[in-house]
Amino acid sequence: MYADGTRDDWWLRGLDAFQDQLGHRFRNREFLVEALTHASFAHEAGMAFWNERLEYLGDAVLELTVSEILYDEFPRWNEGELTKERARIVCERTLAQWGMKMRIPHLLRLGRGLQRQGGRENPSICADAAEAVFGAVFLDGKYAAAQQVIRRFLVVLRTLESEETIDPKSKLQLLFAERRVMDHRYHLLGMSGPEHAPLFEVEVRAGGMSFGKGQGASRRDAEWNAARNTLRMLLRRSPQGPYSSVK
Repeated sequence: MYADGTRDDWWLRGLDAFQDQLGHRFRNREFLVEALTHASFAHEAGMAFWNERLEYLGDAVLELTVSEILYDEFPRWNEGELTKERARIVCERTLAQWGMKMRIPHLLRLGRGLQRQGGRENPSICADAAEAVFGAVFLDGKYAAAQQVIRRFLVVLRTLESEETIDPKSKLQLLFAERRVMDHRYHLLGMSGPEHAPLFEVEVRAGGMSFGKGQGASRRDAEWNAARNTLRMLLRRSPQGPYSSVK
C-alpha cells in the first residue's frame, strides 16, 4: 500500500509491466507513482504531490540527453540544424505518441471530473506525464539511467515514424538530403508476369550504391515499396543518425 492508499492490484501489476517496457526498475517506486499522478487526482484526494515538478525536471533531462546524442551523431550539423532536429523530437506530439505506445494513459491517476472530460485521450496530459516519467527515472537512477531510458524512447519513436503512412519516397528524399546524398534514383530492374498483370521490380540507387528493392503492379507502386524498404534498412542498420547507437 502507498501513502495515498493505492492498493489496486491491476494498477500495481501495470506498474511492473511498465517498468519492464521502460527498461528501468525503480528502487524507489514512489517516484514513478508521483510521475503518474495528475494534479486533478491529487486535489480530489487531498494529496500534497502530483507530477508537475517531475515534468519540469524531465523536460530538462530530455533536452540535454537528446542534445548530446544529436551533437555526437551529427558532427557536421550547425547549431540551427541541431536545434531544429531537437525541436522535432522533443515536442508534445512525439511525447504523446511514445506515452500512448507505453500505455501511460491507462496508468495515469486522474480526477473523476477530468476522466469524464476525456482526460485519458488528451495528448497534452499524456506528453506531460511522459516527461514526468523521465524526471522520475533521473531522480531514481541519476543521469545514466535517464540516458538509457531516453535512448530507448528514441528507438520507439523511430519505429513509430517508420510505421507512419507518410509517403516513403518523400521521407527517403529528406533522409538522403540530411546525409548529403543528392543523387538517389529509382532504377527499374525488370518486369515479369502476364501482359495484363505485370509485376515491376525497382531498386533504389544512391552514391554508387544499391539499396532497397521493391515490387508492385505499377512502377509507381514498386518505387513506393523500394523507398519503404530502403528506409527500414537505413534506419535499422546505418551507423548514422540519433537513434543508431541505442542498444
